[in-house]
Amino acid sequence: LSALFLLCICLCTFLYVVCSPAFQRVADIAEVSSALAEVLVIDCVDTDRSSSESLPSSRTAAAPGVTVVRPLRMELEMPASPPTNPAPASPEFHPLEMNVQNLCEMIERKDLDMLGQMGGVHHIIHSLGSDETTGLSEALVDANRSKYGANELPPAEQVTFLGLIFEALQDPMMRLLILAAIVSIIFGMTLENPDTGQVQRDIGWIEGAAILISVAVVVCVTAANDYQKSKKFAELSAQTSVKMINVIRDGTRHTIDAADLVLGDIFVLSAGIQLPVDGVLIQGQDLKADESAMTGETDTIKKNREVDPFFISGTDIIEGEGTMVVVGTGESSFAGKLQLQTRGEGSDTPLQVKLTALADLIGKIGMAGAVVTFLVLSMKEVGRIVNHTVSASASNFLNFLLVSVALVVVAVPEGLPLAVTISLAYSMKSMMKDNCLVRVLSACETMGGANAICSDKTGTLTTNHMTVVQGWIAEDDFVIGGTGVQSSGSAAVTGVSDAKVKFHTLPKTIDLLCVSLSLNSSAELRTNDRGEQVYSGGNKTEHGMLDFVKRVGHDFAGLKAAVLPHNRRVYPFSSTKKRMTTVVREGNSFMIYVKGAPEMILADCSSLVTRDGQVETISTEKLSQIAHLVNFIADQGNRTIALAFAKVDATPEFPEEEPNPSLTMIGILGLQDPVRPEAPYAVEACRSAGITVRMVTGDSLHTAVAIARKCSIIPSTQGQLEEGIVMEGRTFRAMATDDPERLKSLIPKLRVLARSTPTDKLILVVLLMDAGDIVAVTGDGTNDAPALKLADVGFAMRSGTDVAFMASDIVLLDDNFASVVRATVWGRTVNDNIRKFLQFQLTVNIAGVFLTMIGSAMSDRNVEPLRPVQLLWLNLIMDTLAALSLATERPTDSCLNRVPTSRASPLISRRMWVFILCHALYQLLAVLLILGLGAEWFQVGLCIPGTDSDIVIEENKHTSHCKNGIVHLTIIFNIFILLQLVNEFNARKLYGEINIFGGLTRSPVFFIVLLICVGFQIIAVELLGRFMSTHTLTWNQWAGCIVVALTEIPMGFLVNLIPVREWKPGPKTDPKKGLDEEKKKEIARIKVATGLVKLSGNPEDGGESGANLGGNTGVFSEPTSDDGARPSPSLLQRFWRTLTCSRPSAQGEPLRCRDRSLRSVQISQGPPRPPSIPALVPRRFTPPSTRVTPTSARNPTSARNAPAVRATYS
Repeated sequence: LSALFLLCICLCTFLYVVCSPAFQRVADIAEVSSALAEVLVIDCVDTDRSSSESLPSSRTAAAPGVTVVRPLRMELEMPASPPTNPAPASPEFHPLEMNVQNLCEMIERKDLDMLGQMGGVHHIIHSLGSDETTGLSEALVDANRSKYGANELPPAEQVTFLGLIFEALQDPMMRLLILAAIVSIIFGMTLENPDTGQVQRDIGWIEGAAILISVAVVVCVTAANDYQKSKKFAELSAQTSVKMINVIRDGTRHTIDAADLVLGDIFVLSAGIQLPVDGVLIQGQDLKADESAMTGETDTIKKNREVDPFFISGTDIIEGEGTMVVVGTGESSFAGKLQLQTRGEGSDTPLQVKLTALADLIGKIGMAGAVVTFLVLSMKEVGRIVNHTVSASASNFLNFLLVSVALVVVAVPEGLPLAVTISLAYSMKSMMKDNCLVRVLSACETMGGANAICSDKTGTLTTNHMTVVQGWIAEDDFVIGGTGVQSSGSAAVTGVSDAKVKFHTLPKTIDLLCVSLSLNSSAELRTNDRGEQVYSGGNKTEHGMLDFVKRVGHDFAGLKAAVLPHNRRVYPFSSTKKRMTTVVREGNSFMIYVKGAPEMILADCSSLVTRDGQVETISTEKLSQIAHLVNFIADQGNRTIALAFAKVDATPEFPEEEPNPSLTMIGILGLQDPVRPEAPYAVEACRSAGITVRMVTGDSLHTAVAIARKCSIIPSTQGQLEEGIVMEGRTFRAMATDDPERLKSLIPKLRVLARSTPTDKLILVVLLMDAGDIVAVTGDGTNDAPALKLADVGFAMRSGTDVAFMASDIVLLDDNFASVVRATVWGRTVNDNIRKFLQFQLTVNIAGVFLTMIGSAMSDRNVEPLRPVQLLWLNLIMDTLAALSLATERPTDSCLNRVPTSRASPLISRRMWVFILCHALYQLLAVLLILGLGAEWFQVGLCIPGTDSDIVIEENKHTSHCKNGIVHLTIIFNIFILLQLVNEFNARKLYGEINIFGGLTRSPVFFIVLLICVGFQIIAVELLGRFMSTHTLTWNQWAGCIVVALTEIPMGFLVNLIPVREWKPGPKTDPKKGLDEEKKKEIARIKVATGLVKLSGNPEDGGESGANLGGNTGVFSEPTSDDGARPSPSLLQRFWRTLTCSRPSAQGEPLRCRDRSLRSVQISQGPPRPPSIPALVPRRFTPPSTRVTPTSARNPTSARNAPAVRATYS
């Protein structure tokens, strides 16, 4: 009856463990269904602490701080019918009250009417105690912070140690162990021991209590690890959240942390920043914002006071400069509310996902082994009961259950994801010392497999300290001595120590040069907190040219201040135009100053300033001479900048678009940016590691080649380079659209891409990833963001823009290419450490499970070789402690001497499988041999009454050594644990290294954990006899255990000698195997948008499949010109949007579609097409109704006969 009762308990427990997840899923589905019954719009939360105003009458009233929700209805926009009796307009103006509630709603709606009802931007500024030009005073900053709140979100719910303990106890196996241990205590205290026939209350509780204590230790250690992990990640998150921005306070510009912003601050806008607050435009020039992150609108939005003066937090400033007043901070800002709603735990890294899946698979195998073990032991026990060998006892069946559950705990390798977490957290903290700030956790592991790096030149391979070293002004040369540059014999030479630059040019021409450089610049001088004069704004090239103005003897700040702001308009530098323009009003004329790439400026020049200060027409011969001079300067590795001007008649308003008149050439400047001393060595290290370094730069071809030679990217010897090694952007772009297959064949040889645009860099990344490469990209500009986001690992420069920073995975704190190499070393080390732990744990898994199964089956009296509490101790060694010891080894540069691992490579290599199977088999055979013969070998002696059972004593009464007694089983337990500890030395080597002790000094944690494990094992055997089911051993027996365990070392030597041929990708291997599905879709979209592939109709047509493009059936091509020619695509100028269309109910009925921003789109069709067509169509429609024609890759001419589809936004 007791046995039957226990089996019922086991069955109920099993059903609970198995079925409760299913019931939970049903409950989750019901909860989600009820949540989906209403779609809610979350309105602003009133955070105004000064008063509790009621909401406007048009909205539902709510108490302050209470979220107002309202069902959202999606309807087609129809023209509203005019009211029959319109209400007369009130002649009296009633301004809307200015408070946080209304400001929040105004920003969300982008409501110009609300802005007008609050008195406009000037009234808002004054209501907040601020001023358009001087900003807030320090006293008002504190007052506004107290009244409206700081630019911070409420702290997230902190992870507590008790909470983590409770989370660890949610494991069903742990619950089952606790339940079984409690039942074991009850049975031990109440039921007779079948071996003695007596109720042993004095010792019957020990085994159950030992299991409970072991569970408590495992749970506490797991919770402690998770707690330390959360603390480390919180510290790193705090470091990455610091963002410095510029504001105007007390009439001066200050650089402050974004967290210090308050309502009323005058925020200085510039290209490349990501807005941390909401704001309203005060004044600006050519301001454009990318709001796709918040609104889904992929077009850049032009900002002005008439149409759209609203800035949303979390969006990026793409172009222009200006100022805005801050009207939303912290939880009252648009981005703040979204962050509060989406707070939660981060997702696992790709490696964690793989290891979790592997752990689940191994756990299922372990569960099957546990069930087999329980059934075998139970059937043998039933046979013994039937044969009257032993009396029936529920305690025995309970013990079988305990062993089986403990076996499941051992088999489930929950330490695998833990090892990833420990290794990544440890590497992230250590990489900070190597000037790598990790923003995305998975970047650490991904960088270990990188085999292609697309690097910027300026600031990464070079020092980014620009200095003017030579030039050509009004037909005269000049050079700065001591800089290593060459010059003509007639050049004016300035010594290194000379305070002033020498020229042969007329002073008035030099004045024109300095005025042009001073006014046509976005950089300014300011005093920092240490009283030093530093540049604010602009880039290093501008800083170098302004330093040159100072050395010439002019005050560029004074020249700039002499022109009033309303008489000057700046058209910022664009990577497409490769020029910057400033227009200055001088009476009835506009003076236009231009600087940029020489080939772009020369194309617009029709005249030049001569030696005598006159303006003459440029002849073809002179143009050729200037072009030759530009190449001469660039061949020395110097950046070339052309300067020109024009004078035209003024208009009442500055032109909206950048003017492009006929220009007059002033001269050419050559700026030197020295190569970093460590760059050539870093590039060589990458080459030996199997990583190809490509330089992608906006500089001229001659400059790029010169720098690439100095950095060892291409051979330093002069001579003709092979086709494809060096390429210019325009050639690259033309080949991408006209001959993509040829371009793909040249990509493996490409090393330098000069005069490139951000789109060129993006195309290069797409082609490399499409070929199966793991690509890392460096960038610092706003336009680098798409490539940084798409690449497997994006490296942003610390000196770069906020947009690049937020798109990156890792930030280089020293802007140094050598830090990229260090990140590669760390990435490989992370992957190696995780694989070390993986092969160690799987060895223990296999050996432990099979030992328990086979050992239990071999025992005549149904005694398992390892007790449940011993299995739990083994689990603790195998999971937590081994993860700490093997996952924290520091890197070594020797990892760069092997090629990177392919993305498609299996998680467990063939050599790892050899290691796992050989060592597991050896351990299993060794322990089983000792289980059968070890009693005599180790001289265990006679059975011990009171410790060994009567049955064991009876079985061994004719022998001098007690087989399967307490001493014998203690030796089994001791040897098995010591085998695992010695095998940790073997597990440190992954690539067949003979010396398993090499590099031990790089892992101090390994020694600490090893000493802890050895110490506890001695205590467990010698002092915790009842608790651990062990008995003290003699010195000879200890020596024998150690000798057997040390045989793992020569075994490891022999295993490493086994030749193994590792897996390599073959011609049939999918190059994108292992790539994230989202990135696959993004690559497909970019290939379509840039013309790398032609668009197809249905997948059945054999073209690029709709599935690869993010859809299910097909796509539509973009509009063609009147002559049928396909326009040259530019990804940054044209965006694509996926339309999901419903099935038409009848032929000829228009398709009704929605895009991602939920705009309604109607497509009129000719003959019926397949239903539910996800279509890629151009984001911009000009005119509103555009003809879109499907094409077919299999039959291109079929597009002419295909039905026309007309797409119109409603």
